[in-house]
Amino acid sequence: MNEMNQDQILVLIVRNLSGLADLVEIAQLEEWIENSEANKKYFEEVSNVWAASDKHIDIQKINTEKALKNVLKTISDLPSEKTFWFYWQKIAAVIILPLILGTLYWIYFNNQKETFVNEPIYSEIYAAYGTRTSIRLADSTLVWLNSGSSMRYPDKFLNKSRIVYLKGEAYFEVKSDVTRPFIVQTKSLVVKATGTKFSVLEYNSNPKTQVTLVSGKVSVNTTDKTPKLISELHPNQHLEFNTQTEQMQISNDDAYKFIAWTDGKLIFRNDPFIEVARKISQYYNVDIKLHGSEMQDYRYRATFQDESLDEVLKLLKLSSPISIVESKRTPLPDGSFSKKKIVIYPLAH
Repeated sequence: MNEMNQDQILVLIVRNLSGLADLVEIAQLEEWIENSEANKKYFEEVSNVWAASDKHIDIQKINTEKALKNVLKTISDLPSEKTFWFYWQKIAAVIILPLILGTLYWIYFNNQKETFVNEPIYSEIYAAYGTRTSIRLADSTLVWLNSGSSMRYPDKFLNKSRIVYLKGEAYFEVKSDVTRPFIVQTKSLVVKATGTKFSVLEYNSNPKTQVTLVSGKVSVNTTDKTPKLISELHPNQHLEFNTQTEQMQISNDDAYKFIAWTDGKLIFRNDPFIEVARKISQYYNVDIKLHGSEMQDYRYRATFQDESLDEVLKLLKLSSPISIVESKRTPLPDGSFSKKKIVIYPLAH
């Protein structure tokens, strides 16, 4: 932040006050404000100007001559005992304040024009259901996307951090750069690393967000306006964060089981049946329902590698007392088909 000049600071403040700043810019401004009392005072002064002014002012239409005439007319109507300082405050409020605001807007929009050419171009990559895909980012970081996932990423990283936006599940092998942390942002969490291997999972259909660290170190934070640290993970730690209750659970586990999908495997190690069903549902894009409370106690130890859905269901039936009922997919008005529905019952039913 010390390298930023006054114009750049003004642009950063304007973007924050106007609600246009992203998480990185908010963090940059907060860091700059905390650096000194002078910075804090400067921010407060600009904020006061912003709060007292018309946010939609057109700097091309600022007419100081007309404004001065209006002020002088106002002064002539005031009681004679008013002091010169009182009049000067009135003049400053009408003339100087809009000019200051106009300067802020000029700096902001001029900066936007100058930097537009250098702005990164964002793309989005998808992994269709039942498939996996990978990509190497501009900084040489490797990313694998799991079934039904997508990631938004830039063609270059210009700021002091490298940030991507994830929906679904991905595994990252981050190119080390201690001066520019690598950030994975989901709807609920911000995972920050420098050089490390980890996975992040957050599907809209599942209230539990998961982060698994293979090597290195990561910090996990909320996406609030003022981010809150949830935890710092160490190798072979697995974090589950419930986005509805905000409860967190960290376990020490074999990290590979959570990233085995990158090798085309689904690995279960004494996992509850409800979790097995969830992973199969997500991977194969089917809707699986469990009927029968006793199935909550079923636990599975298995490894599936590149099997079809039919093969997986057959293996489940062979290893546990269950029956499976499958429904046909029905056509939808837009020409597509509904998800395949599978209901699993205890064998007694």
